[in-house]
Amino acid sequence: MMKRCTHACLLASILVLGLFGCPFGADAHGTAFKLLQDTTLAAVQFRYSDGEPMAYAEVMVFSPQDTKVEHQNGRTDKLGKFAFCPDMFGAWRITANDGMGHLCEATVKVAGREATGEVVDRPQQETAVTSPVEGTRTLKVIAGLSLIGNLGFASWFFSRKFRMAKRMDL
Repeated sequence: MMKRCTHACLLASILVLGLFGCPFGADAHGTAFKLLQDTTLAAVQFRYSDGEPMAYAEVMVFSPQDTKVEHQNGRTDKLGKFAFCPDMFGAWRITANDGMGHLCEATVKVAGREATGEVVDRPQQETAVTSPVEGTRTLKVIAGLSLIGNLGFASWFFSRKFRMAKRMDL
């Protein structure tokens, strides 16, 4: 009798573990995408003064309604391009910061008809480039020559000091 009860309990345990231990196919919520064709799109390319793109720079987009809190943020691609879909008309401010002292700010004006379901005009853009660490080619050449001169002087100074120390040891 005891043996039969043990077998029944063991079989029930295996059945319960089998039912609850095996995962069932459960879908929480799926994902999908939709290609937007009839949407106003604002695309901006950020670059340095020498024409090189500001690749992977941090971008913040500010709506015409709220100039303090960003409407959207993200990064430029490897070519310095960033795109967004404005949801209202007006002047949108976009800033790109590469994290190394370069900041570029652009204003994109979105204008068009009232929201009637028609395609609105393409955004017009005004770009104002402001960069706190912007130098001319002449300054870069002077800085490079200064660096080479300072490294040469340091090399001469320390080699002279080591030669004098060797003479003292002899």
